[in-house]
Order: sequence, then C-alpha cells, then structure tokens
Amino acid sequence: MREVRIDRFGGPDELYVADAPQPTPGPGEVLIKVRAAGVNPLDYKTRDGSSGLARNIRPEDFPLVLGREASGTVTALGEGVTRFAVGQPVFGMAALTHPGRCYAEYAALPAADLAPAPADADLVALGGLGLVGDTAWLAVHEAGRVRPGDKVLVHGGAGGVGQLVVQLAVAAGAEVWATASTGNQGRLADLGAHPIDYRTTDPRDVCPLVDVVIDGVYFDTFVPSLDLVAPGGRIVPIPSLADVTPATRRGIEAVKFMARPMPDALATMAGDLTAGRLSFELSAALPLERAADAHRAIESGHTRGKIVLDPSLS
Repeated sequence: MREVRIDRFGGPDELYVADAPQPTPGPGEVLIKVRAAGVNPLDYKTRDGSSGLARNIRPEDFPLVLGREASGTVTALGEGVTRFAVGQPVFGMAALTHPGRCYAEYAALPAADLAPAPADADLVALGGLGLVGDTAWLAVHEAGRVRPGDKVLVHGGAGGVGQLVVQLAVAAGAEVWATASTGNQGRLADLGAHPIDYRTTDPRDVCPLVDVVIDGVYFDTFVPSLDLVAPGGRIVPIPSLADVTPATRRGIEAVKFMARPMPDALATMAGDLTAGRLSFELSAALPLERAADAHRAIESGHTRGKIVLDPSLS
C-alpha cells in the first residue's frame, strides 16, 4: 500500500508518499481500506512538533504516518472484534493514545472508536467528520453545556469544526452569532447564525452578552471575547493548549477539553447528514501525493469547511 510519511519534524515539505506493507489489525482493531482521511490542525502541529502529542514521539518512532480520522470499508477483524463485519463501511477518529496512521490506503483502527456509516452515506465526506464531529459535539454539549434559549458566540464559524458547532448550537435551541471572513458571511447565515465579518467588525460592537463563547480561533479572539461573556457564562477554547488564565482572573469559567472518540454521537451526526438535517462542507479532496498542499491550506487558517485525502485519486 501507499502511505504518507515524515522522517523528522518540520514543514509541509517533510511529507512524502512511500510504499509499505498493509498493517495487521491487533486485538480490538479493524483494518479498513481508507476511502478518505481527514486533515486537521492537529496533524500539522504534530508534523512540526508543536503539538503536545509530539512530546511523546521519540526518534525511533520515525518514519511517522499522520492522520487520526478516516472512513472506509472493513477488510479484516482483529482478535475479539464483534462490533463490525468484513465489508461494512465505518468512520471515526482514533483516540489520542492511538497512533492513527490514517494518511494511507489502509489503516488499523480501534473498533470501539468507530461508528457504522449509513448505507447511502457519502464516505468521502465522512472521512472528514470523525475528529471535527467529536470536537464540535463536545464543545457544544459537554464543555459549552448549550441549552435552549442560550446566546452563543462562535469564533471560526466557517471552518470544519466551526460549521458543525454553529449547527449543533442552533439545533440545541440557541441563538448564535459567528465570526468568519467576508466571503463566508452567506454560509454562516445559511447555517442559522448571525454572521460577523471579523475583517471589518469587532464582535463587541454587534454581539450582545452571551452565555457561551466557543472559540475555535483563540490567539486574537480569546481575551477580547471575555468582555462578551454574561454573568454566569463560560468560554470554551477549542485549542487544547490554550492559556485560560485571563478568564479565571476575571472570574469567568473557562472549559478546556480534549477530543475523544464518541461513536454514538458520530452515528447521530451521520444520520442527520444523510437525511439532510446537517450540512458538512468539503473544501477539497486531494490525493495522498498532495498532503503537503493540504497542510499548507490548513495552516493558513482560512480554509472553509474540511479537506480530506482520498487515496483513490492520483
């Protein structure tokens, strides 16, 4: 099979395609033929060594294969797996304790971390739903505790996670304001949010006090957003390494979390996606050979929707 590797930490040019044996699923794992693998900020932060996960990567762990979310068809079962059958379509993210290695034609992933894909689902789209879906679900329902009638501000509303956060918050009964660049204002409105163009407008000038801020940008938005948190409200930074000290100093609840596999939530979202109740936007599906281009796009911070790698493309 083909897989995308890095031999050292560094820039996007470190990514290259190499031939490798198909992995063998271990106990509790399934081997899937990858239909699509999602590309996430966590991937480039692992590639360049800036992620907290990179601290656990040793020199002997290279060459390293990135990617921890994928969709595909089960081709083999590891010992003890009864959850899925060979030939079944599945998708999801691998837990952060698992190497993932999804930038490849085949990946061995924990069966407990995966969700069954609806029979008529778009597997390419589901390849990008695992990690962002779990992240958005946790941000809205667990960390954000969004309830009917809440006012919610979402930063980065046009990104892969952000679009799902907006929709999940609206579905929970909240009134949502969301920031994005000028060209994405229509998309935010279509998703049910009050759009805010961060290029021209300070959210503090147009957004009321809110019960929850879900901040997928963090660096330029976290501290200013504290002015918009209503008494008893909270702020949820999505970057797991966010420094929440400015919030706690002001007595504002700040809730950090780490993404984890939530296959039941993913199954719900996949059903909603297939039924048209949820919208999930792919900005690009690229071949494995263009993994570096995918990383450059994600690092720019201006990607709308989600990018996936599709091993069937050339």
